[in-house]
Amino acid sequence: MGRIGVMSLKSTQRFLALAVLTALAPGMASAASQNVDDLIARHVAARGGMAALKAIKTLKMTGTMRPAGFDAELTYVETIARPGSVRIDATLQGLTIVQAYDGAGGWQIQPFQGRKDAEAVSTDDAKSLEEEADFEGGLIDYKAKGAKVESLGDIDVDGAPTHALRVTLKNGDQQTYYLDPDALLTVRIVTRQLVRGAEVLTQTDLGDYEKVDGVYFPFEVATGPKGETQQQKITYAKAEANIATPPVLFARPAGPAATPGAGPPVAAASAPHSPVPPAKGSPAQQEEAKPPKPPAAP
Repeated sequence: MGRIGVMSLKSTQRFLALAVLTALAPGMASAASQNVDDLIARHVAARGGMAALKAIKTLKMTGTMRPAGFDAELTYVETIARPGSVRIDATLQGLTIVQAYDGAGGWQIQPFQGRKDAEAVSTDDAKSLEEEADFEGGLIDYKAKGAKVESLGDIDVDGAPTHALRVTLKNGDQQTYYLDPDALLTVRIVTRQLVRGAEVLTQTDLGDYEKVDGVYFPFEVATGPKGETQQQKITYAKAEANIATPPVLFARPAGPAATPGAGPPVAAASAPHSPVPPAKGSPAQQEEAKPPKPPAAP
């Protein structure tokens, strides 16, 4: 009888514990949500505020790109326009690689592969370009974008503490943002994607923030596979907000690629997953004419 009594007591304790957890769970979830939303609100304020962010309709950033393991720099131009268009051009020795997304589909021009006409990009590359077209980032307005955010707590990045927030995008990709605890700006993003059925982790380090029309944007971006030391580096020298950006800039050309400056622009920059030619005299060029493929641009 005593043994049965003990068993009954334990069952009662488990029942009470479950009842308490069930009663507290909504409040706990609400508190966690409030903590995440509060941190995001502080992040938005640190960048310049929601009003300033929403006031930017187009953004053009110009600089240079040095692919990982590459000994030459390419002229790099990235243009983004709401509600979801992006074009990235990279130019070397008079030839320009182009990748773009017009809000519905992606296309590219790869002259170093002998293809000078525009062609559709893969489904995976189109998804990356679509994410690139969101210059606010996955954290901001995440609910309206159909995403979910969870806090991972405080995590060290290269020996310094950060606040980590994981965003699960509507398309299933995940982006983990690491925010500086003082400035509340993003210092690193780790992106998890499925590419042809395989998991790919990409690390993007951000720095040298400067204000553009009242909003902070990173002017130094380094990207590469997570866990590898070599990264593709982009350094911006100039940023322009709300300049005239005609839709034709993002539209896929119907015929052969135009010369830069002649007709609809097909000119000047490089994109996520775009191959880059080997530098003249490099070992890659000596071995064969096949160009190396740099990691995705952020």
